Amino acid sequence: MVKTAVIAVVVIAVVAIAAVGAFIMLSGDDKDPNDVTFLIQDEDGVYFWIDGNGETALDALENALSAYPEGTFERSTSGVGSLFGNGFVQDSAGKYTWWVQFTWKDDKWACNTVGMNSILSKDAEYLLIMYGQGNMSDPAATQTPEGTPAPKDKAVWNGDTKGTVFRIEAGSGLYFEINGTGGETLMKTFKNACEKYKVPVETAGTAAYGEFLQGLFGITSSQDAEGNWLYWAEYEYKSGGLEPSNIGRDGLKSSDNPRYALIYGDGSAGSPT
Repeated sequence: MVKTAVIAVVVIAVVAIAAVGAFIMLSGDDKDPNDVTFLIQDEDGVYFWIDGNGETALDALENALSAYPEGTFERSTSGVGSLFGNGFVQDSAGKYTWWVQFTWKDDKWACNTVGMNSILSKDAEYLLIMYGQGNMSDPAATQTPEGTPAPKDKAVWNGDTKGTVFRIEAGSGLYFEINGTGGETLMKTFKNACEKYKVPVETAGTAAYGEFLQGLFGITSSQDAEGNWLYWAEYEYKSGGLEPSNIGRDGLKSSDNPRYALIYGDGSAGSPT
């Protein structure tokens, strides 16, 4: 009787160990060491997250942007030559602007002191590619703007097309897409997309006009140096191209708009790629 009990205990222990081993195998981290998540941010503070894969950080960035049209990303010998048409420039005061690169280390963004081609992806799970002015003689002294997102805030669009896919394009030319669901009206669906992908959005409303879009990423209507008004122009996709629209308009339904565009400019945008 005792012998039988001992055997039973041993069997139970073996089964338990096997179960623990199986759990460890099933719940283990199977992440590819060459996977990198990038935060791309323009000079106005518009940003989005995107995933890439490659042996070096530069290879992974090129892979991440491979779905974009040719010319969107151009690599230099050691890093980013240009992105969304923005490259290395020097203004009349002698200040340089380029795509400064940071790696997430010790719970903060640390400016890279070597080119992205020298950074192995396995050593950099998160990278920030930010267009702005830095210190050429001491890039490590470059600081990120207040409010720059951290990896805990990442939200990468995986290509899901349920509901409505929204294209958001900044004045810099930087653009990305997100999708939203769960709303009969397009405004509700858009707010769902912004919440899901953590896009800062501002809306306002009046009794006469209802709710309307006021700003994205803290950017609202403004005037350029020539006095032209710039704003988040809204467009419906039609067979003939883009048609000016109003996301808060009564009767504008999500089911009628599988795609929608919001482009910061003077309202004269053509058909986006």
